[in-house]
Amino acid sequence: MKLFTDLLENSYAGKIEGYKGEKIQFGKESLDLPYAEVKTAVITPQGQEFSVDYRLLADGSRWRVYDIVIEGVSLVNNYRFQFAGILQKSSFEEMTKQLKETVRKQSGG
Repeated sequence: MKLFTDLLENSYAGKIEGYKGEKIQFGKESLDLPYAEVKTAVITPQGQEFSVDYRLLADGSRWRVYDIVIEGVSLVNNYRFQFAGILQKSSFEEMTKQLKETVRKQSGG
């Protein structure tokens, strides 16, 4: 879990922090406890619009994002597909080794 968390943080945190001048437009919210979804649009200074939808899960009195869908592509499903492909060709240990190497490279190590 820690390895996957590091992978996501390294892959996406920098990109999120790098946004400048974009506008966020909040759209429809849907609730089907314990799940919820918030639809948003990111609008660039050039007027391009991208859909970014957040899928959330209730955790006690807090909501936690468990998936982000960017332009119709789910990050969870994307990683699930990639991991399944790796596991069809090699072992869990090999996949873990590859993830560690990716995280090490992302961290500049």
